Amino acid sequence: HRCLKTAIMCHANSQWTRVLSTVMLGLRNNAMDTGSSPTEYLYGTTLRIPGEIVLPEDGPSDPEIFIEQFRKHMRNVRPVSVGQRYKKRAFILEDLDTRSHMFLRAPMTNKSLKRPYIGPHKVLKRVNERVMEIEVNSRPSSISIENIKPA
Repeated sequence: HRCLKTAIMCHANSQWTRVLSTVMLGLRNNAMDTGSSPTEYLYGTTLRIPGEIVLPEDGPSDPEIFIEQFRKHMRNVRPVSVGQRYKKRAFILEDLDTRSHMFLRAPMTNKSLKRPYIGPHKVLKRVNERVMEIEVNSRPSSISIENIKPA
Protein backbone atom coordinates (compact mmCIF):
# COMPACT_ATOMS: atom_id res chain seq x y z
CA HIS A 1 0.00 0.00 0.00
CA ARG A 2 3.05 2.28 0.23
CA CYS A 3 3.24 2.56 -3.58
CA LEU A 4 -0.45 3.44 -3.70
CA LYS A 5 -0.07 6.19 -1.09
CA THR A 6 3.01 7.61 -2.84
CA ALA A 7 1.28 7.64 -6.23
CA ILE A 8 -1.78 9.40 -4.80
CA MET A 9 0.41 12.02 -3.09
CA CYS A 10 2.13 12.78 -6.43
CA HIS A 11 -1.11 14.26 -7.75
CA ALA A 12 -1.90 17.90 -6.92
CA ASN A 13 -5.54 17.06 -6.21
CA SER A 14 -6.49 17.15 -2.53
CA GLN A 15 -9.38 14.71 -3.07
CA TRP A 16 -7.70 11.32 -3.40
CA THR A 17 -10.91 9.66 -4.59
CA ARG A 18 -10.76 11.65 -7.84
CA VAL A 19 -7.31 10.31 -8.79
CA LEU A 20 -7.69 6.76 -7.44
CA SER A 21 -8.83 5.19 -10.73
CA THR A 22 -5.93 6.76 -12.65
CA VAL A 23 -3.43 5.71 -10.00
CA MET A 24 -4.74 2.13 -9.94
CA LEU A 25 -4.54 1.93 -13.74
CA GLY A 26 -0.92 3.03 -13.57
CA LEU A 27 0.00 0.59 -10.79
CA ARG A 28 -1.63 -2.33 -12.57
CA ASN A 29 0.35 -1.55 -15.74
CA ASN A 30 3.63 -1.00 -13.88
CA ALA A 31 6.23 -3.73 -14.51
CA MET A 32 7.30 -5.54 -11.35
CA ASP A 33 10.56 -7.39 -10.48
CA THR A 34 9.67 -10.15 -12.93
CA GLY A 35 9.56 -7.71 -15.87
CA SER A 36 5.80 -8.05 -16.32
CA SER A 37 2.86 -6.20 -14.85
CA PRO A 38 -0.02 -7.79 -12.90
CA THR A 39 -2.31 -6.94 -15.83
CA GLU A 40 -0.09 -8.84 -18.28
CA TYR A 41 -0.29 -11.94 -16.08
CA LEU A 42 -4.05 -11.67 -15.78
CA TYR A 43 -5.09 -10.66 -19.31
CA GLY A 44 -2.03 -11.47 -21.41
CA THR A 45 -1.66 -7.82 -22.47
CA THR A 46 -1.44 -4.38 -20.90
CA LEU A 47 -4.53 -2.29 -20.29
CA ARG A 48 -5.12 0.60 -22.62
CA ILE A 49 -4.12 3.92 -21.18
CA PRO A 50 -6.83 6.58 -21.77
CA GLY A 51 -4.80 8.22 -24.59
CA GLU A 52 -4.47 4.86 -26.36
CA ILE A 53 -8.21 4.17 -26.52
CA VAL A 54 -8.67 6.25 -29.68
CA LEU A 55 -5.61 4.78 -31.44
CA PRO A 56 -6.06 1.87 -33.89
CA GLU A 57 -5.45 -1.61 -32.52
CA ASP A 58 -2.24 -3.35 -33.64
CA GLY A 59 -3.23 -6.87 -32.58
CA PRO A 60 -5.33 -9.46 -34.41
CA SER A 61 -8.90 -8.39 -35.05
CA ASP A 62 -10.29 -11.94 -34.96
CA PRO A 63 -10.88 -13.09 -31.36
CA GLU A 64 -10.21 -16.73 -32.27
CA ILE A 65 -6.74 -15.86 -33.57
CA PHE A 66 -6.02 -13.90 -30.39
CA ILE A 67 -7.20 -16.79 -28.18
CA GLU A 68 -5.02 -19.26 -30.09
CA GLN A 69 -1.97 -17.00 -29.86
CA PHE A 70 -2.63 -16.41 -26.17
CA ARG A 71 -2.92 -20.15 -25.44
CA LYS A 72 0.28 -20.81 -27.38
CA HIS A 73 2.08 -18.13 -25.40
CA MET A 74 0.74 -19.38 -22.04
CA ARG A 75 1.95 -22.94 -22.80
CA ASN A 76 5.48 -21.56 -23.07
CA VAL A 77 5.34 -19.53 -19.84
CA ARG A 78 7.63 -20.88 -17.13
CA PRO A 79 7.67 -19.86 -13.47
CA VAL A 80 10.07 -17.07 -12.58
CA SER A 81 11.91 -17.26 -9.31
CA VAL A 82 11.45 -14.05 -7.40
CA GLY A 83 14.09 -13.94 -4.69
CA GLN A 84 13.57 -12.46 -1.28
CA ARG A 85 14.86 -8.91 -1.13
CA TYR A 86 16.06 -9.25 2.43
CA LYS A 87 15.80 -11.81 5.12
CA LYS A 88 14.90 -10.33 8.47
CA ARG A 89 16.32 -12.41 11.28
CA ALA A 90 14.64 -12.37 14.65
CA PHE A 91 16.64 -11.44 17.74
CA ILE A 92 17.47 -14.63 19.61
CA LEU A 93 18.85 -14.68 23.14
CA GLU A 94 22.02 -16.71 23.65
CA ASP A 95 21.12 -18.35 26.97
CA LEU A 96 18.05 -20.29 25.81
CA ASP A 97 19.76 -23.65 26.45
CA THR A 98 20.26 -22.95 30.15
CA ARG A 99 16.68 -21.93 30.99
CA SER A 100 14.14 -24.37 32.41
CA HIS A 101 11.03 -22.27 31.66
CA MET A 102 9.95 -20.05 28.75
CA PHE A 103 7.23 -17.54 27.97
CA LEU A 104 5.27 -18.21 24.77
CA ARG A 105 4.26 -15.32 22.50
CA ALA A 106 0.48 -14.88 22.64
CA PRO A 107 -1.51 -14.74 19.40
CA MET A 108 -1.90 -11.16 18.15
CA THR A 109 -5.15 -9.48 19.06
CA ASN A 110 -6.43 -5.94 18.77
CA LYS A 111 -6.74 -5.52 22.52
CA SER A 112 -4.12 -3.03 23.67
CA LEU A 113 -3.93 -4.21 27.29
CA LYS A 114 -3.49 -7.91 26.54
CA ARG A 115 -0.24 -9.54 27.68
CA PRO A 116 2.13 -10.26 24.77
CA TYR A 117 3.44 -13.52 26.33
CA ILE A 118 1.75 -16.38 28.19
CA GLY A 119 3.34 -18.78 30.61
CA PRO A 120 5.81 -19.67 32.00
CA HIS A 121 6.00 -23.09 30.34
CA LYS A 122 8.43 -25.90 31.18
CA VAL A 123 11.12 -26.68 28.59
CA LEU A 124 11.14 -30.39 27.72
CA LYS A 125 13.99 -30.48 25.18
CA ARG A 126 15.64 -28.63 22.34
CA VAL A 127 14.64 -30.30 19.05
CA ASN A 128 17.15 -28.46 16.86
CA GLU A 129 18.81 -25.06 16.48
CA ARG A 130 15.50 -23.26 15.79
CA VAL A 131 12.87 -25.35 17.64
CA MET A 132 12.26 -26.17 21.31
CA GLU A 133 9.72 -28.54 22.77
CA ILE A 134 7.84 -26.98 25.68
CA GLU A 135 4.89 -28.10 27.77
CA VAL A 136 1.75 -26.12 26.88
CA ASN A 137 -1.52 -27.07 28.64
CA SER A 138 0.07 -30.32 29.94
CA ARG A 139 1.04 -31.39 26.40
CA PRO A 140 4.39 -31.24 24.59
CA SER A 141 4.43 -28.66 21.81
CA SER A 142 7.21 -27.83 19.31
CA ILE A 143 7.69 -24.06 19.18
CA SER A 144 10.06 -21.93 17.10
CA ILE A 145 12.56 -20.04 19.27
CA GLU A 146 11.41 -16.83 17.60
CA ASN A 147 8.12 -17.18 19.51
CA ILE A 148 9.52 -17.72 22.99
CA LYS A 149 11.60 -15.82 25.53
CA PRO A 150 13.23 -16.92 28.77
CA ALA A 151 11.18 -16.75 31.95
